Amino acid sequence: MVIYVGRDGVLQTTRLSEQLERMKSLCADLEWLRAGVIRPTPEEIERAPLIDDYAFVQRGVAALQGRIIDHPILGTTSAITSDLHVFAPDLGWARTLSRYYRLGSPSHSMARWIF
Repeated sequence: MVIYVGRDGVLQTTRLSEQLERMKSLCADLEWLRAGVIRPTPEEIERAPLIDDYAFVQRGVAALQGRIIDHPILGTTSAITSDLHVFAPDLGWARTLSRYYRLGSPSHSMARWIF
């Protein structure tokens, strides 16, 4: 989910609150795993939905692609960001799973979408 932030702020705060709660829940579960606590409990597993005949799949997620300058790990290069979560072109920034990005000029195709 990408949260679009315009000059007037976040347009759908209900969806933002729901997404934030999901992410907090995931973070809490990951903290438990890091601490060596095996979650979920047997009771939580019993209440969980069943997925049968399952397999790994890949699906697309929103991200930004472009020329990245002064990345703390990659330096200056063309790259694709991690998952895009917040996009605020009017304010000049975006937030991915990993970090904030300052937004420079959009590509020609992106400029048609934004403006």
